[in-house]
Order: sequence, then structure tokens, then C-alpha cells
Amino acid sequence: MTSTEGGAQGAAAFIAKARAREPEMAFAEVFCPRGLRERFALWGALVFEWREAAYELSDARPTEAKCAWWADEALRCAQSAPRHPLTIALAAPGLPWGTLARALVVASQAEAARPIDRDAALATAEPLASAIATVEGALFGASAGEDAKRAVAVHLVGERLQLGDGGLVPLSLLARHGNTGAELGQPGGEPVLRDWARELAEALPSDPSGACLYRRARAAFDGWRLRERARGARPLVPPFRAVLLAWRAARKARWPG
Repeated sequence: MTSTEGGAQGAAAFIAKARAREPEMAFAEVFCPRGLRERFALWGALVFEWREAAYELSDARPTEAKCAWWADEALRCAQSAPRHPLTIALAAPGLPWGTLARALVVASQAEAARPIDRDAALATAEPLASAIATVEGALFGASAGEDAKRAVAVHLVGERLQLGDGGLVPLSLLARHGNTGAELGQPGGEPVLRDWARELAEALPSDPSGACLYRRARAAFDGWRLRERARGARPLVPPFRAVLLAWRAARKARWPG
């Protein structure tokens, strides 16, 4: 096996890992021009890895270590010397990788204290969300405006709900329901989690102006999943619904050129 073949297989494994959590994105990829489909899939897998590193690990030590690794990888990408299968396959040295590297370091050092309210929770994700939106805009020739950044922030924070835990649920909601953070994983914490999903859905831009297909589709799927979670359901996006949401997103998506 050549190194190129090995790299391609490695990238495919990471794409499969991301799609196991976000299978609906495969439906959005269908609406990409053929020449952008590989880029679409690689980018989704990278965003998944960064989100996992910053928000989904067990405690502060592995979070700091993995974010530091990815920050170093971003700097290597800026120097045209990537080593990860995803960044090697993406091969886009001209992107604003330095911004992303700094944001990953900030994310790894974020305070572990529970945020006061929804705006504070989203503010913790803002540096990484802004960096992701900036790189994404450059990669797909789209906007990195406030709507796109907000959509990324809601995605980063909201995905914690898909893990079934109460991470980043703000103190304001706990106080309103008379709960503690330790109760969120128990049946009595379910109303808090439903209200949290509702608040995040309300914060999500309904039509991220100037954004690329990846962000528009991801925001549409996030909105659907959050609204369903607010009703007490935890479903995957049904295939027909995913196709419809992706088609609507593609109609207004910004493309390179």
C-alpha cells in the first residue's frame, strides 16, 4: 500500500466516525457539486474532531492535550506540513489556520464553571466557533458572518445534548427548575434538558445569510434535532426530512467562484 492510499483510508475512517454521529450529513452531500463532495466530507470530519476535543472528553487533562495537538496540527497546516489523514487529504495550506490554532488553545483552557445563562454558554464557544466559521468560509467561498458564527456556536454547545449529559446547561435553568447539575442525568432532570434544547433552538439563526451548504445544512439539522429534543424525543433526522432540509439549504447556499 502506498502512503497516499494509506492516507486516503485513514481519512475515510475519520469520515465514517463523524457520520456515525451525524448520518444526516450524507444527505446534504448529495446536493454538493461533485468536485466539492470530498471537501465537504473531510471538513465535516475535521469539525467533528475539533468539537470532540474541546467539548466531549471526560475531563480537563485530555481536553487540554487533544486541543493542543490539534492546535499544533493547524499550525503545521499553515506551513504545508500536515500529518493527520484529514488535513493531509484536505490539502488547503492557504486557509487561516493560525486563527483556528489560537481558538483551540483558548477552548482547552476555558473555565469549567457552569455558565450563568444561554448567552454565557454560547460565549464560551465563540472563539472556536468564530475560527471554524472563518476557515469554513475560506474553504467554501462563503460568508463567515455573525449568523454563521452563531450557528457554529449553537452546534458546538448543542451537541452535548446528543451525548445525553447536562454539560453547559446554565445556572439560570437549574434555578428555574430547582435542580442541581448532578440531577441532570436522572429522570427529574429531563424537563431542564428539554428547556435547554428549546433555548438553543431559539438562538440558532434560521437562515444563515451567505453561508455555505455545509453550515446551512448543519444548522437546519441542528434546529430540527433541538426542537425534537425540546419535545422529549431523541431521534435521528428521518431520511425524508433530511433530504428536504438539505434541499432547502442547498437552494440558498454560497458556492466558490
